[in-house]
Amino acid sequence: MVCELREGCEETLVLIETGTNKGVVGFKGCSSALSYSPQISYLVSPPGVSIASYSRVCRTYLCNNLTTLQPFMNLKANTPKSVPSSSHNCPSCVGEHSKECLPNFVTRETCPNGAFACYSSTLKFQAGSLNTTFLLLGCASDSARLLANFQHIGSIRVTEVLNVLERSQVTGAGPSSRGSSWGILSALLLVFRSDIQLD
Repeated sequence: MVCELREGCEETLVLIETGTNKGVVGFKGCSSALSYSPQISYLVSPPGVSIASYSRVCRTYLCNNLTTLQPFMNLKANTPKSVPSSSHNCPSCVGEHSKECLPNFVTRETCPNGAFACYSSTLKFQAGSLNTTFLLLGCASDSARLLANFQHIGSIRVTEVLNVLERSQVTGAGPSSRGSSWGILSALLLVFRSDIQLD
C-alpha cells in the first residue's frame, strides 16, 4: 500500500483474553493522524476479561513492522496475577462464532476474585479492509458494556453489543450443556440480523 504524501503508517493491535482463551485483531495501513510513539495499555484490565491495545503512527519507510506480541507480554508481566475462586464460573470463549466459538468449543472457566459477573457480547472491528466480528464470553467485574468509552482504538472502529445469557449460565452451576451454548449462539445470530436491518 502506498500512502498519500501527508499520511503516516499505522499499526494497531487489540489483544482480548478471557480465561485461557485469546484473540488478536490487527490493522496496518495509512493514517492521516500525527505521528506518535507506541502506546500500549489495558482498555479493560484484569481480573476476568481483559482487552489491551497497542498502537503507533510513524513516518519512515515500512516502520509499522511489529511482528510479535512482545509489547503485550511486557504489559502482562507488570500486572498482578488474578486469584481464581472455586465458587463461580462462566462460559468462556473469544473468536468468530463459526470457528473458535462454535457451541462445542465453548467451555466454562473458573472466575477470579473480583470478576463474578458473566459477560457476553458481540464485538465488531472495522478499519480499511478489516471487518471482523468476535463473540466474547467470560468472567467480568460487571456484565455491562466493557468498551462503552472506546468507540475507536487507533483507526479501528469498535461496536459492542451485549448478548443475553440464560439464567443457568449466569449461576455457573456445573459444566455447560450443548443446549445452553446454542442459546448463546442464537442470541448472537439475532444480533447479526439486527445489524443487517440497521445497515
